[in-house]
Amino acid sequence: MNQAAQAVGFLIAAFIAFFLFNIALMSWQLTPISAASMYENVRNLRWHRDDLAEHFPETIPASARNPGFYYRAGFLQGGASIELRIEMPAKFVEDVYATHLPLAKSVFNGNQQLLRGTDEPIDLLKGYFYTFPRTHDESPSSRPLLPDDFETLLLSSHPYKSIPADWNHGESRGISISRERREIIYWAEDW
Repeated sequence: MNQAAQAVGFLIAAFIAFFLFNIALMSWQLTPISAASMYENVRNLRWHRDDLAEHFPETIPASARNPGFYYRAGFLQGGASIELRIEMPAKFVEDVYATHLPLAKSVFNGNQQLLRGTDEPIDLLKGYFYTFPRTHDESPSSRPLLPDDFETLLLSSHPYKSIPADWNHGESRGISISRERREIIYWAEDW
């Protein structure tokens, strides 16, 4: 076999390897992680924006019950999302609430939604939660919404562009707390 044929064969093999590597990478990036045992690894090693997750605990507290976790890495135009939902003793929940309430940019009850302005940037509230269970009335394709006993403390939100506000891409982070249920949902998104 001559050198030209070998070079062409090598280029074809390299292209196929590159293509398969990218398919594997895309599949890995698009597969959400929901095992609570992976939380510390994801929070400290995989999550790409420390500033968006600085309000998250470093580890799941030992006193946490029924932890729920969700992480989806961003890939190309797809956004990244991370959530940690835990049930905690009432004092812990009250302490988290008291610590973060003064830091909140806005506070919302339950699933209160905001009207979007066209000229001014506005707060963008997380509209659904991956770690909150569905009710039997919700369709499998719907995304679970929070009950009214939750308060959402929006710690920050920024559109991709400010004027005019372009929420096609942006970021937000916050904490949703039900003092009644003693539940906390830490969340951050970068889309």
